[in-house]
Amino acid sequence: MEKKIFYDKNALGELLRFNSEVQKEFQAYLVLLASGGKLEFPEARKITKRLFEIRVTQGGAYRGFYAYLRESYIVILHFFQKKTQKTPEKEIELAEQRLKKYE
Repeated sequence: MEKKIFYDKNALGELLRFNSEVQKEFQAYLVLLASGGKLEFPEARKITKRLFEIRVTQGGAYRGFYAYLRESYIVILHFFQKKTQKTPEKEIELAEQRLKKYE
């Protein structure tokens, strides 16, 4: 089922700060996400009950958080460059905080 994707305005700014190769890879995954409705591991994984992560490795580790809204919408909430093995809790909390605006 086709999904409509939209960006939190802060997330779009975060994505645009990455180099063009990282941006292209995220965009390719988002096209797949929109057309298929979901991504599988290792490209994505579930982080919390409502939060999912897109995983990009392009000269470093990059992550993008998204969530499903209603039947046919996906909101892109947050992008960041991962610098540690474990996803920092503050990054998850930021995405969760942004998600509250859309619920």
